[in-house]
Order: sequence, then structure tokens, then C-alpha cells
Amino acid sequence: MGTKDNTEEVVMTALKNNGQAMMRMERVKRKDINFNQIHHIAGGPYKGILVNKQADKLDTVGPPEGRIEFMACLINSHQNNASVKDRWALRFWFRGTADGVTKKKTFRDYFSELISPTNLPRKYVGFIKRALVLLKSYPLVKRLELEVEELNDEEEDLPPIKSFVSVFTPDSYTYRFVPEVAVDNKAFLTFKIKAKCDAQIALCAVYGDVERKTYEVCLGADGNTKSYIRDGSLGGVKSEANTVNLLSETEFRYFWLSWADNCVQVGKGAKYGHHTFLRWEVPENRQFKVNSMAVATSRLSKGQWEFAEIIDEKDLKREVKWNKIKLSLLWLAKKQKMLQVLEDAYPNNLPTDKLFKLSKLKPSDGITAIVMLKDLEKKGLIREVGQEVGPGVWMRMQCKEEIEEHEVVLVQELPTLTGKEQPTIAIVTSLYHEKLAVDAMIENKKTFVKFKTEGESQVYTLGHIGRHKVVSTKLAKMGDVEGDIIAAENTVTRLLGTFSQVQHVLMVGVGGAVPHYSDYKQHVRLGDVVVSTPVDDTGALYIYCSKVEKVKNSSGYSYATRIFTPGQHVLLNVVEKMKKQADTNPTQDGQFEQFIEAGKDILRGQESNFHRPNIKKDRLFLTKADGSTIQVDHPRPLTGASDYKEGQTCIRYGLIGCGNKVARTDPMRREFAQLNGIKAYHQEHDAVLESVEGNCCESYLVILGMCDYEDGNKKQWRSYAALAAAAYMKSLILNL
Repeated sequence: MGTKDNTEEVVMTALKNNGQAMMRMERVKRKDINFNQIHHIAGGPYKGILVNKQADKLDTVGPPEGRIEFMACLINSHQNNASVKDRWALRFWFRGTADGVTKKKTFRDYFSELISPTNLPRKYVGFIKRALVLLKSYPLVKRLELEVEELNDEEEDLPPIKSFVSVFTPDSYTYRFVPEVAVDNKAFLTFKIKAKCDAQIALCAVYGDVERKTYEVCLGADGNTKSYIRDGSLGGVKSEANTVNLLSETEFRYFWLSWADNCVQVGKGAKYGHHTFLRWEVPENRQFKVNSMAVATSRLSKGQWEFAEIIDEKDLKREVKWNKIKLSLLWLAKKQKMLQVLEDAYPNNLPTDKLFKLSKLKPSDGITAIVMLKDLEKKGLIREVGQEVGPGVWMRMQCKEEIEEHEVVLVQELPTLTGKEQPTIAIVTSLYHEKLAVDAMIENKKTFVKFKTEGESQVYTLGHIGRHKVVSTKLAKMGDVEGDIIAAENTVTRLLGTFSQVQHVLMVGVGGAVPHYSDYKQHVRLGDVVVSTPVDDTGALYIYCSKVEKVKNSSGYSYATRIFTPGQHVLLNVVEKMKKQADTNPTQDGQFEQFIEAGKDILRGQESNFHRPNIKKDRLFLTKADGSTIQVDHPRPLTGASDYKEGQTCIRYGLIGCGNKVARTDPMRREFAQLNGIKAYHQEHDAVLESVEGNCCESYLVILGMCDYEDGNKKQWRSYAALAAAAYMKSLILNL
């Protein structure tokens, strides 16, 4: 009986009022149907369809998620077969958790079948019957409404068929991307919005990214009194207007938005080009192709959006095109994977077969993959090298930057440097974007790639930071753990052997924060910078855990460790001086923040996004004693601290630890950190410091930007974290 009661039927309820007719068709479980209101139970081909008695009004439901409007010319059998022209609106509600693209495809496919010329009913009643039968084959649709309005004589011109996509945004500044509204093939949008204030729309170059290449329009900001165009999410204001009561919480307001000819414009009303109130001529170094769109409202307002699109006959048959888009997106991911593999290997090169293997491509992907590689080469991101031993050997190249370009040359041997030209500070990075961030801080730079077709290559960027001559290099990662350790040691040995005047070595990159769940002053969170400093009289600033053993008859562990203690304290003395200056004047950002902003400008042309992610993307979790994980709030100052600003980058000081056995597993991670005063974890690069000490360099320091709560292996915050670490590095060198 219970199973039968849960059977769904399609129930139609009709309503007529002042020349308007509405039919609501919705799926209802049999147990929820009021059979006293049922007028007709269909059978035969219409089995499963029930018709209610005509209603005086319909129950209130939430707003629809999609809508199509068109004009119909049908025969009304109840009016002597008269030909009647009506304006029709189809509204759709959905069930389940399907994405917006799937919902849009569903209601457009439904409409396409409904008006198919091969079986389109000629009569009004037949059209309604077809709509009901067709609904049974679209289980994703929860509810459908057909509203019919008679046209006046002056309204007889055939209007275009329009589809409307509805989007709902919560009362939090969280962007929702709207892939169902295509923007890559147009230069303007017409939409309407119902919101109290703070309606944001972002035009983006990259789907999912509102920070870097993005034009952000904010309507009704500052309590519905102003509107802005910003360069990136919460970026610099490029156009501003006083717009008191621009938005309404109770009614829809129309707007248009254009980005044609690299000019972002916003106007009131549905008529494109009229009543413009915001305008920004985008400078050349900020221009990009708009490929996606997202919307949001702030914590002060919810939002309901509607985007209109004219449908033509070709648009109703888009399944083939959508399949091509999905295939294109899949290959875009594969292309990015190949680029990532080449970035890890840089400055080493990879032959095509090994590149495909590391990228996990199938043999059948070969021809398309080569086309993708050639496209990356055309963009200057990679280069096919080593033609003297045959084609198909690839290397990542440092591409041009928007503000500053520096020469990158491939050489067999480095040029001879005189004593005065020799660098005194060496900077070691392990990831590609870490090196980009470090190089963005170097002036008058030139990069030499000591290229080998077989074996290990080296990359050295030479230049100045202030009065100091510096050299930066990058470790290669080839996917072999033991081989990568040996290669790291060799890289440092060659670095210090080639540049014999180096006095200080800085390891600059990303790591994993060690949070404190109650004390803000000890808390390390994403985007912060941790500087390796001693916490006890051993003077150690870096600790490696090589082995973990469970202590018998105890819940604790024993750890086998190796510590690294620099013989000279020149760099640590500078760190202490900078810390005291910051403690004296905590509200002064100083040069550090300026270097971050300048670095973002320099690196805007790169593939990696160096903009700071939204603070909401820094989520903190706590593993409880039973092994379950819960999300918790970040600790904040108990009172209004003058130096506290949400989203700022803080500098923290303490020991840095490494070792996969402890860095990625709670509660061991927390226990090891508490025992040793660790503020951050690093991926296993103890071999680098071993090589530094082994080559008799006694002055070194590790500077890490925080990109996750493990050991720096997560990608979302990586680029910004690397930039923050590089900015602190520059401040340190200028104070040296």
C-alpha cells in the first residue's frame, strides 16, 4: 500500500481570469492528491494524468527556474473553431540537484518537442493534451505552468521566441556561475534583478575565477545608494555613480550590461544603449575575452535574476553542440594537466611519450594532444626543444609578463661573471609559480636555462633586489620521489658551485598552516607568511620527521627527527629587527603589501592567478577524538584589536616542519606541531638544506606562504601564497 501511495501522477489544474488562462501541471504523489477535487481521471494513452476541477486561484509556489515565451495561433474548439492568437508563457520548476545547464537543456528540449511540426496539434485542447503527455517523459520537471493571454489587434506582429533563465543568489557574497547563459559569443546582456541591495555580476575570462581577469559590476551598493565597476572581485573601483533606490526588494528592475569594444557599460531599462550610468574604457593591459558570467548578492540581500535569450530554430537542436562543448572542456583539462607536468619538470624537458605517460593520456589521445601542445607553443607557454636529437621534446617557458619583460635564453654554458657581477644571495624554489613570484621581485633580471637534452637542466635568473645581486633557481620534479631528492641536492650543489660568492640562501615557497583554534595571535591561516625562526635554545629553524612509531601501551607516538640550525644569524637578526618594527607600529603595512600589489600587476599575464582568493574559501576544520571532522570558526581578537583586519596577510614566526608521515594526518600533525613549536609544514625538502649545509653555507632561511592546512600541496591558494612569501623575501633583502 505504501509503494502505491508513493506513485506519482501528473495533475492539471486550470484557472481563467480576465482573458488570461493558466494551466498548472505538476507531479503529485497519490497519497497527497485530494480526489474530491478531481474532475477527470484519464485512461489509455493518457493514463497517469488527472484533471482537477477549475479553480478560482492557484496555491502560491516559489518563483520558476526557467521560462519560455512565444506566440501561438491555434483553433479553439470551444469557440466555433475560431483561429485565436495568444501569447504563451511556459514556466518550469525542477526537482533534484541538477545543474543550471541541464535544467536549461531540459526545458528547451521540452519546448522543442512540444512545437515539433511533425506532430503539432492544430487545436487548443490537443495542444494542452500534448503538453501533459510530454511532461510524463521529462521526470526532472517537477511543475509546469502554461499561461495564455489573448493578444490585442495592435499586438499581432510575431514576437521572437524567448527563453528566460532564473538564478537565485543567497544573502552571502558567494558568486554563482551561470554557464546556462552563454556570454562567449556576445558582447552585451539584458537582465532583470529583484534585490534589496548589492547585486553583483562578474564577467570572467576563466570559469570559476572571479579574482584575476574579471570585470565586476555592483548595483545598489552602500545601502542601495551607489553602483560601481571594479577590476576583479572587490578590486579597484574604475567607475562610480550615485544610484539611490536603484534596486527593489519587491519588484524586478531591468538593466543592460555591455563589454563591446573593450568598454564596460551599464544602463537602466531593457533597451540596450539607453540610460547609461556606468562606463569604463578598459586599458590595454586589463583587456581579455569574456567567457563566463557569475552573479552574487551580499549578506544584506537575497537576489532573484532573470536573463533573457532569443531562441531560433537552430538553437532548439543544441545537443550535438553541447556534446562538442563537453569534449572541448575535457580536452582543456587534459591540456592543463600537460602544462602542469611540464611546469613541475621545469627546467628539465620531457619527450612526448614520457609527457603523455605522466599526464595519464591514452595512446588514442596522441594526435589531439600534439595539436594541444602546438597550441601551447603558439601561445609561448612551452617550446619544442632539442631538434638536434629529434622532434617531440618539450619544455615549459617563462612567458611574457604584462608590465615587465625579461629575456629568457637557452644556453649550453653560462656566461662568465666577474667578481662584481656574482650574486651574494641565492633563492631556491620548488614549484613553477613560486619561481614566477620570486622573479617578479627581482629587477634588471635575465634568465639563463642551462639546457640539456638528456639529464638535468638548470635555470638561473640573475638580477638585483635593492643593492643586492641575487640569483633564483627552481628544483625539477619528475614524479620519482627518490630521483627528485637526488636532483634537489645536485641543483643546490651546482648553484653554490657556479656562484661561489653566495653568502645567504633563502628557500621561498608555499606550505601548510598550523592553526590555533582559540588564540588569534598564535593562529596561522591561509594567505599568511611563516618565517622560520628558532623556538628554543637549539637554534633550529627547520625540523624533518623521518619516522613515526607507536609507543607501546600508550596512545602517543615517538618521532625520529633531524633539525637544521644555521651557523650564522645574519638573516635571523634582520627578521628580528623587522618583527620589532612591526610590533611597534602594527597598523603600518609598509613595503610588504606594496610588493604584493606590484607583483600581482607584473604577473597578470601569467597562466597562474596570483590574486588573493575570497576569504570565504579559507575554511577551517577540526578532527575530533572519534575521527569525525567538523568545520569551525577562525579565532578572532577578543576585543577590537587595532591591527586586525579580515583578509589581511599576517607574518608569523616559528619552526617549520616537514615529513609526509606527520604533515598530512591529524591528530599526529597537531601533536608533532605542539611538541616542537611548529607554525607551518613544508613538503619534504630537507635534502635542500642538507645540501646547503654540506656546501658550507651557514646562513639560510625558509619563508613560506600558507596555501592549505597540510604541507602546501593544495592549489587554490598556492599562487597568492607564493607571492606573499616572495614579497616578504624582498622586504627582508632590502633590510639586509
